Amino acid sequence: MPVAGGGPLNSSSLLDTPLPWRLGAAVRFGWREFLAVNPPSVLGGSILPRMVLQTLFFTLLGGVVAGARHQEYAYVGGLMLALAMTNILYVSQVPVADKESVTFWRLRTGRLHPTALFIARSLPYPLAGFGVVLVAAVVVAPVAGLGDLALRLAPMAFVYLLISFTATAAGLAAAAFVVGRRAETLASNLMGYVVMLCSGAFLPPGRVPVLDVVGAFLPGRHGLAAVHSWLRGDPWLSQVVIEAVVGIAWLGVAAVVVAVQIRRAHRHGHDDFA
Repeated sequence: MPVAGGGPLNSSSLLDTPLPWRLGAAVRFGWREFLAVNPPSVLGGSILPRMVLQTLFFTLLGGVVAGARHQEYAYVGGLMLALAMTNILYVSQVPVADKESVTFWRLRTGRLHPTALFIARSLPYPLAGFGVVLVAAVVVAPVAGLGDLALRLAPMAFVYLLISFTATAAGLAAAAFVVGRRAETLASNLMGYVVMLCSGAFLPPGRVPVLDVVGAFLPGRHGLAAVHSWLRGDPWLSQVVIEAVVGIAWLGVAAVVVAVQIRRAHRHGHDDFA
């Protein structure tokens, strides 16, 4: 097989490839893997309609339960949950693919650390989640009579993009926790529902203190706080910074969990992922 210089591809040439090239190859593979598992027909015919309807449901429910003002609050939170739930649930497909294919042993013996490979292969998920939230925002706002609110939210679209990344990081960590114990679907759903309950998407902060404490360590909570502060005209940048820190912390959790998997594999002579 030829390489960039035209020569044959062998073990020596693979070892000599620079780190950016190897990471780029992992990212390209991640996009192909994502499209194989989530082809356009699935994205457009299943995931997108479900998330749009979920956002619409929660937005209208907020108006029915607490009036027009809370409907606006629920719209802001519903958009976050649409992308967070999408990413947290679906990014588990990345480590699960290695579990089902029994290829984790090959990852842990390669030049790139498995955590780096998982992260590189997970990049399509936050971008897809952000695409979902953009469509949901455009579709739901006029139906719910919130067109003006959607326009006011437009400058804060980057915060939703940040939440999309932090939610993906948390979903990857949740899947890595138990993927060796045949419970990755349970862990991803549990993480998603905890985020739904504790993120402040529908229940404003200060109502249930324990949820506020838990939510402080979860994706979405601080990003939503920044968005609501922006809408009120209050300072918001510090909450964006904290949201980014939360995402980095969850990536650290994922790295630690994968490292434990590798050490256990060395000690017992087999992979929990297998």
